[in-house]
Amino acid sequence: MPRRRIADWSLLALGLVALAATALGTLAVVSRYIFSLPISFSDEVVTYLVVWSLLVAVGVGERGNIHIRATVITERLGPRTQLWLDRATLVLTIAFAAVMIGYGSQIAWQRLVLNEVSPTILQFPQWVARLCVPVGFLLVALAAVRRLRKPTEAKTEAV
Repeated sequence: MPRRRIADWSLLALGLVALAATALGTLAVVSRYIFSLPISFSDEVVTYLVVWSLLVAVGVGERGNIHIRATVITERLGPRTQLWLDRATLVLTIAFAAVMIGYGSQIAWQRLVLNEVSPTILQFPQWVARLCVPVGFLLVALAAVRRLRKPTEAKTEAV
């Protein structure tokens, strides 16, 4: 699948998740305050949707090199120095992502082994909720490795 189509589908999926979280949050507020029928698990589901989409979006942003960065100093440097700093930043990004993947996987695994579920009526498995950290940072690491291999292509590429 072409890169542009992957980016389009990932952004569409993130938008649908945001729409679902907004719709559920709105429904919960209307249900609670207008009909006096609270949806007991709505806050939990909205939180899971927002956190999962946030961490996936970080990977999408890294893939397209569209994340926020401070460039006040680096834009004044020469092209070679900028390229070197870009590569160093990518290496540090990969290292940080590896740490987050490792610790996030341990936490998710512990929740699976302990069979921990949420305290609400939903009884949502906590390993699924915690898995967003290693999955999100795996996407970051893969995108950073890809950009490290082709830094000039990644700089001009748009999501």
